[in-house]
Amino acid sequence: MNVASISKTGGRRCNQDYVDYAVAEGAVCVAVADGLGAYHGSEFAGETAVKAALKCFRKAVRRDDDIFSGAFMNKLFKYAHAAIHKIKSVSPELRQGCTTLSVAIVRDDKMICAHEGDTRIYFFRDGRTEFFSKDHSLARLAADRGEITYDDIRTHKDQNKLTRVIGSDYFVQPDFKLCDGVKDGDALLVCTDGFWEYVYEADMEKAIAEGTDAALILSSLEKILISRAPENNDNYTALIVLFGGDDSFSAVNRDDENDDSDDESDTDEKSEKNADDDKTSGNDADDNTDNASENEEKSNG
Repeated sequence: MNVASISKTGGRRCNQDYVDYAVAEGAVCVAVADGLGAYHGSEFAGETAVKAALKCFRKAVRRDDDIFSGAFMNKLFKYAHAAIHKIKSVSPELRQGCTTLSVAIVRDDKMICAHEGDTRIYFFRDGRTEFFSKDHSLARLAADRGEITYDDIRTHKDQNKLTRVIGSDYFVQPDFKLCDGVKDGDALLVCTDGFWEYVYEADMEKAIAEGTDAALILSSLEKILISRAPENNDNYTALIVLFGGDDSFSAVNRDDENDDSDDESDTDEKSEKNADDDKTSGNDADDNTDNASENEEKSNG
């Protein structure tokens, strides 16, 4: 397994994206978040959500919990949601902070993915897009209604108005997808909208089909992004996993100065208890992925 990631400020003042991963007991968990730029406190929300998600994963693996279930993904996302609210409770100036969150867990030939927001999860087989996650946005809803094409989502005026996020006033279950039979040669890409707006599926497929090194693939895709993006482009973040071969886990390639260490104080047992209180299984995303409640509008910076 070969893992590499980038997280760049782009044309913005600061980077509200966050990406990291954890390896434990033969399992790998990757997480990417995109803080909502129009809301003060969203920079901390993205980082908090990712760190809490990885902490929940590590604890579950140590307890030998069933990590390949909708119930566990629902618990993990609720744990991240509670971690954000814990910080808000002592820092009210951050009360508007919200974030997207996308998580994938892999062990052997099993994989489970879950997301809230428009940070996409792509899965590739034989150099072709097998599926990608469904954006929780008004633009995606417009496409589902036939008002615009799915390609139009990238440039639609409501592309950054989200219908599901982590850290808002209420918790909404994530969509999830369970995959069996992951094999050598498959690839996973998790990326924020600042990345997929300018890097198209055809670009991803070509780079993955022709590449064998995760870091080099990301570098080639970043060059495409830079060639297309305006000077004031959004933060952009992407993490790629190539399945098969020797294990290689690269450090996150950032251009900011955020501390990416695992802060064991970012969540507490209260967050885990809150997550345990909800035993529902989450939303099966088989109908919420693209093959080859009340909506709260959130502007995603």
